[in-house]
Amino acid sequence: MLAKFLEAHPKVERVLYPGLKSHPQYDLARKQMRGGGAMLSFYIKGGAEETAAFMSELKVFTMAVSLGGVESKL
Repeated sequence: MLAKFLEAHPKVERVLYPGLKSHPQYDLARKQMRGGGAMLSFYIKGGAEETAAFMSELKVFTMAVSLGGVESKL
C-alpha cells in the first residue's frame, strides 16, 4: 500500500490517510468505509526547498488544485 510505504519513508514527515492506524480517525473510518479511499496526502521532511525538489522530479502526478478527481495524468 502506498500510504504504508510513504509512512515508513525517511524523507516523509507525516501521511494523512484514514486507512492507516496512525490516522486520528482510523476507528471511525473502519466503521464507515470498506477501505481507506483513493486519496492521501503527506508532508515532506524539510521545507519549501525539499518540497520543490520532490515536485520537480514527479513524472506522472501533478499537484491537485481540486478534490473533484483522483486520477493521474500522463
